[in-house]
Amino acid sequence: MITIDGPAGAGKGTVARRLAARLGYRLLDTGAMYRALAWSVARAGLAPEDTPALRRHVERVHVDVEGDRVVVDGRDVTDEIRSPEIAALTSRLSMLGVVRDKLTPMQRRMAATGGVVLEGRDTGTVVCPDAEVKFYLDASLEERAHRRQLELRARGVEVDTETARADIAARDAQDSSRALAPLRRASDAIEVDTTGLSVEQVVSLLAEMVERRRREPMGCG
Repeated sequence: MITIDGPAGAGKGTVARRLAARLGYRLLDTGAMYRALAWSVARAGLAPEDTPALRRHVERVHVDVEGDRVVVDGRDVTDEIRSPEIAALTSRLSMLGVVRDKLTPMQRRMAATGGVVLEGRDTGTVVCPDAEVKFYLDASLEERAHRRQLELRARGVEVDTETARADIAARDAQDSSRALAPLRRASDAIEVDTTGLSVEQVVSLLAEMVERRRREPMGCG
C-alpha cells in the first residue's frame, strides 16, 4: 500500500498514475472521488451549508473508481469533474464531516486488498495511516501555478499567471487550515520536491524508493 499526498499542483495525479502502472498496482485517486461527489452536489443544486439536504444526498449517491475513470451513479464524469468551479466546491465540501464520513470508509475498503497507490491530501495521515510506503510531493508555488495553467489550457481554459498563483495559494491555505483532515505531511512520509523535475524523473525516484523499502529486512516484532 503506497500513499502519495501533497498540495495542489505538486504533480501527484500524473506521478501516481505512472507509478501504479510501473508497479502493476491499482490507482485510487481519492481527490477525484471528492470531486465526483462535489459534481453530484452541484448537479443537484444543493448548497454546502444545507447540512440536512447534503446528508440525505450523500447517503444515496454512489461514487466509484474504475481504473482512471470516475463514475457517479453509473455515469462517467471523469472529464466533467476537472473544472475550476468543481475544484472550488470540492475544497469547501472536503471540510465537512458528512462528506468525509461518506468517502473515507469507502476509500479504506477499496485499498484494503493492497497492491494500490492512493493519491490525495490525507491518504497517508487519515485514510491509510498504516501504509507501508508514504510519499509527500511538493513544489514551489510558481512551479505549481505554472502546472495548473498548463492543465487548464489542455482543457481549453486560459488563466493568467497571477490568477493561477492566487488560486493555488488560496487552496493551500484552505487545505492546511481545515479542522478535518488538514493537509500535512505524515511523520513517516518521504518528502520529494518535484520543482524542476520531469514526471519520469519523479516516478523513477519513487519507484526506486519503493524497491529499496521492499528489500529492507522485516523486524522481529
